[in-house]
Amino acid sequence: MKNLFNRFASNSILEKSLQKNVNTSRRQFLCACGCGLLAVSAAGSALLASASKAEAATGGPLLRIGHMPAGCVAHLLLAKVRGDFAAAGIQVEVTQFNSPADALQSLLANRLDIMHAPWTMTAAAFAKGTRNIRIIGGSGKGGIELVARKGSVANLDEFISAANSGLRVGTLRLDTLELVGYGSMANHGKSYDDYKMTFFNGMAGMGEAIANSNLDVCTLAQPYAENVVKNSGAHYISDSTAVWGPEAADCVITTKAETSETQAPLLKLYLALLQSSAANMTANYSEAVKELVPIYGVPEHILHGALARQVPHPVITPEGVSGLKKGSKYLVELGYFTEDPIDEVLDLRHQPSLQSNV
Repeated sequence: MKNLFNRFASNSILEKSLQKNVNTSRRQFLCACGCGLLAVSAAGSALLASASKAEAATGGPLLRIGHMPAGCVAHLLLAKVRGDFAAAGIQVEVTQFNSPADALQSLLANRLDIMHAPWTMTAAAFAKGTRNIRIIGGSGKGGIELVARKGSVANLDEFISAANSGLRVGTLRLDTLELVGYGSMANHGKSYDDYKMTFFNGMAGMGEAIANSNLDVCTLAQPYAENVVKNSGAHYISDSTAVWGPEAADCVITTKAETSETQAPLLKLYLALLQSSAANMTANYSEAVKELVPIYGVPEHILHGALARQVPHPVITPEGVSGLKKGSKYLVELGYFTEDPIDEVLDLRHQPSLQSNV
C-alpha cells in the first residue's frame, strides 16, 4: 500500500532545513514528554503482560489489534489493563504502529484482525482499489488539533486573515491531521497556495519546529498536542470537531470484509466491550487517567487535558457518517481520490446501540 501514496511523500529536504536550528535541550524535553509515541513504563508493561496472561488463561478466541500512539485508543487500553477482555472470555493482543500505512499492510497480510487508525487511510486505500476492507465502528473523536505557536496568530480568524502573508504551516499528508489544517482553510475560502506549507514525516518534527519558532501553525494529535501546548506556550485555534463535525470520528476501527462476515459475534462482543469501557472512562475520568499514565508514559496533568479533548467514540452515528462524508470531500479536493467512498466502505452492523452497555 505504501507505493500507492508515494506521490504524497513529505518534503523531507525542507523539513530537515527547519530542524537544523532546533535547540537540543528543547527537543529532548519535548520528546521525553511524549513525542507522538507511547512510552510504556515498566509498570505499564507489567500491567499489559498481566492482562494478557489472564486472557490467555481463558482459552478464548484471539483478536489481534493494531493501533496508533494516540488518545483515540484510551478506552481500548483501559479495557485491557482492567481485565475486561479476560472477564468476557476473549484474548486481545495489542500492537502499536507509528504509521497507519504499516498497520494497514499488516491487516492486509493477515497479521492483524483489526486496526484502530485514522479513517483517512482506510477511505483512501478503499478508493484506490483495496476493496476488501471495512470500517466497522468508531474509536475516538475531537483530538486532532490546529495549534499555533506563542506570538503567532491568536485564533482561527487571525489564521485566515494571515493568508498570503508568509505564515508557516506544517502538517502530514493523507491523515486526519492534514484535514484539520486544509479543512480550516477550505471552510474559509483559502488553500495551501495561501500559506507557506511544509509536509512532515511525523508529529515530533512539527512540535519541535513550533517550540523553536520555526513554524507558526501546525496540526497535532493528542496526547502530543497537549504536551506541546503546555510546554512551549502554544495554543489551540481549531480542531477536528470544528472542521468536519462533532459526531465524526477521527480514528476508526477497520477490518477485512471476510473478517466482518466470518467473525461477526466476536466483533460485536469486542465493540460492545469498548463501548462499556468508554462509558466507564467518562463516568470515572480522573481514575481512568491515573490508570493510563504508565501506558501512555506522559505526566498525569498532560494526559488529563489530552484525553478530555480526544474522547472515546465507539459508535458512529448517522450524524457521524455525514461528518465523514464532509471530510471525504476535502480528500477529493486534495486529489487522493475522485469519488466519496464512505457509503461503500462502512459496515456498521456490528455496532452496539447508543443505549446498550455490557
